[in-house]
Amino acid sequence: MSINVRPVQISDADFCLRLYSKYVVDSAVSFELEAPSLEEFSNRIETISKRFPYLIAEENGSAVGYAYASAYRDRAAYQWNVEVSIYVEERSKKSGVATKLYTELFSELERIHICKAFAVIALPNEASVGFHQKMGFEKFATYRNVGFKLNQWHDVLWMEKIIQSPEAPSPPLYWNYGLR
Repeated sequence: MSINVRPVQISDADFCLRLYSKYVVDSAVSFELEAPSLEEFSNRIETISKRFPYLIAEENGSAVGYAYASAYRDRAAYQWNVEVSIYVEERSKKSGVATKLYTELFSELERIHICKAFAVIALPNEASVGFHQKMGFEKFATYRNVGFKLNQWHDVLWMEKIIQSPEAPSPPLYWNYGLR
């Protein structure tokens, strides 16, 4: 098995949307109630990847997952923090794809001077919680009954990971590898 991680391209939007849509429709992993259109999803990729890392994992040349960072909050004082998201094909779970994606993502976040990453996980989701703990995230807050989906209320767990020391941080850089 050969896993390659590379920057997203606009041509990856169809794969990313197909994968993401499964999580929207079949689970509470995403609190969106309907999958976005391809145009909307392409716009999201384009907007996010201008500033933050957005990565695709390929296994033997076929896309199997993606991960990205996005703005934590809009206020300037939060600019050293990001929220991270990761989605992997069911068949590729526990194969090292997610670990490789996050390892590359964290490396890029450090390079652009990001200090902290937050993961926001709808519960129950033991697999995601365990994976994030394995990747160095620590739990710090649970918001109770904040999302109603699939006919039930869901808690949301917040986890954090220090990417680099927050003392006297350098201004963040824009990632922008440019979409093709």
